[in-house]
Amino acid sequence: MNILHCFADEGIEAEALAAYGDVTRVGLDPKPNPYTDELIASDARELKLDQTYDLGLFHPPCYKWTQRKAEDSENLIPTARKLAHEYCENWIIENQPNAPLHNPTILKGEMFGLPVAYERGFETNYPVEQPSFRSAYQYRHRVENTRPKAYWAAIKGYTAIHHNGQMLATNSTPRAYINWLIQPLLHRDAVPDTKQSTL
Repeated sequence: MNILHCFADEGIEAEALAAYGDVTRVGLDPKPNPYTDELIASDARELKLDQTYDLGLFHPPCYKWTQRKAEDSENLIPTARKLAHEYCENWIIENQPNAPLHNPTILKGEMFGLPVAYERGFETNYPVEQPSFRSAYQYRHRVENTRPKAYWAAIKGYTAIHHNGQMLATNSTPRAYINWLIQPLLHRDAVPDTKQSTL
């Protein structure tokens, strides 16, 4: 797949996305990493692209809907939605569960055996099943907890050496969530086309 990763200065999730294809990453000041094939420095509100993508992952800022409630911050979810419609066949918009997402799938750590809450909402333009399974884990701490970078890399499913520790802990979407969200696309592509001629 050709994958567009937007609002992704750090781009930690590119490591998970790279397993599915080539990643083009967009941010105001995107930091290079070995999982990104192309970096584009641009304000998303002014972004112009010369191609379309099979999949887009968008992380518009979530400050308005966090405990800090930065009321003066701009809601860029509509911008993410506009870019998704314009450039992506399939897309995912990630944010806080209480953000104004359309019919989001809500994922949290206990659904994947992770000892952190990290509850996030994901708006997609294709069906994603809401997980119903629960693990025996109790939430041991929130992501603000101070622990070594290697710990957060293991919990979130990424390689510690290539990423900022604070961003791993507080801002990265766990690899397990990314895999869950992309899985329906893989199954859909694997279904044989029964309308094809048998001649």
